[in-house]
Amino acid sequence: MKLEDATILVVDDEPDLREIFSAWLDRKGCTVLTASNGVEALSILEARKIDVLLSDIRMPIMGGVALVRRIQELGLLVPCILFVSGYGDVKPREMYGLGVEALMEKPLSRKDLICTLEDSLRDRDQLWLTPAVASMEETVAITMASLEEAAATCQFQMGRGGCCFASGRPLAEGKTLDLSIHFSAERLDLKAQCVVRWFDGPAMQAGASFLYLDSACRDWVIAAMRNGAYRSFVPQCRLAWRDGQAATERRSLPELEPVP
Repeated sequence: MKLEDATILVVDDEPDLREIFSAWLDRKGCTVLTASNGVEALSILEARKIDVLLSDIRMPIMGGVALVRRIQELGLLVPCILFVSGYGDVKPREMYGLGVEALMEKPLSRKDLICTLEDSLRDRDQLWLTPAVASMEETVAITMASLEEAAATCQFQMGRGGCCFASGRPLAEGKTLDLSIHFSAERLDLKAQCVVRWFDGPAMQAGASFLYLDSACRDWVIAAMRNGAYRSFVPQCRLAWRDGQAATERRSLPELEPVP
């Protein structure tokens, strides 16, 4: 979808910021709706088809995180969710798991906002096509018995814009990564350049968003995204220990309609 064809809901308790963002988006030809808090936003989301939710995190009455959780509970489909915040205390793992595609800090330039929106609205086939010029900072190569077993045991899970996986070693958030995972039973390989978005030390699992997908794996990875209809951008799931037994804890949200 092109940005000019999108309907965007801007949610912020600061009238000046709502006005600024609306003016920027109006210049691109978008349909722009506004709300001052999560409660007002929910009323709009229940009545209108929204392509992008652009929301502040901290707001009175209902903040951005509570809003997104309520969207999930109600089964509302919002293809793209972007958060803007002046605070650095949000947990990336939770945000990406809730389906948020980008966390942008205030103050925010028009150029950065427009670029992020355009990337979020692109079809998966148009994303992750160009390898990075610079070398990745880390390399991880893993072999797993099967994709099905890995997903069932939370050793690997796909999202709309990345994946989580059992890393075997600590990975620093923000680092770029050459990731290679071979699934023996299916004879499938995932080869990607990524950015590490979160790392869970006790579970030794990492979540990463894609920068580039190798041409040999693009078809099956993008098909898996579409067929799975994932709500999480980078999923979060882990193994928890209960009474001496490993129990699967899935942190990703329920599957809804396929995402383009």
